[in-house]
Amino acid sequence: MNAQAFERLALESSMRGALERNEFVLLYQPQVDLKTGWIVGAEVLLRWRHPRAGLVPPAEFIHVLEESGLIVPVGEWVLRAACARARAWRDADLPPLRIAVNLSPRQFKQQDLADRLARILDETGLDPGCLELELTESLLMEDINSAALC
Repeated sequence: MNAQAFERLALESSMRGALERNEFVLLYQPQVDLKTGWIVGAEVLLRWRHPRAGLVPPAEFIHVLEESGLIVPVGEWVLRAACARARAWRDADLPPLRIAVNLSPRQFKQQDLADRLARILDETGLDPGCLELELTESLLMEDINSAALC
């Protein structure tokens, strides 16, 4: 049990500096219109490029980000970087693409989420219609009555 606790603390400590060291990277999974075959958007996938472990999948670190509260600054970085990338694609004369970003429950519950989103869209110059926010099932299951109203 001590080994697990130590490993968890080491992981959290390493992740605290990962954002400043630019160790997080975004990958973009294309979304294709099956009727036309055209790429119409991209889903953002977060990965951690650890200096020793290589590319770490989210299943190994997202829960630590969420539990420690680091998901808020990392999630904001993801939103900003994804919106900036979508705008850069548009500036390169590519057709407008939707960019899909997952929001964690902690991000979604922030009272200033709408202001943060508006600021990021304004800073990056991305058309709000090009941003798609995805919510996890776990968020909806936290308050089943509210989810049923949607």
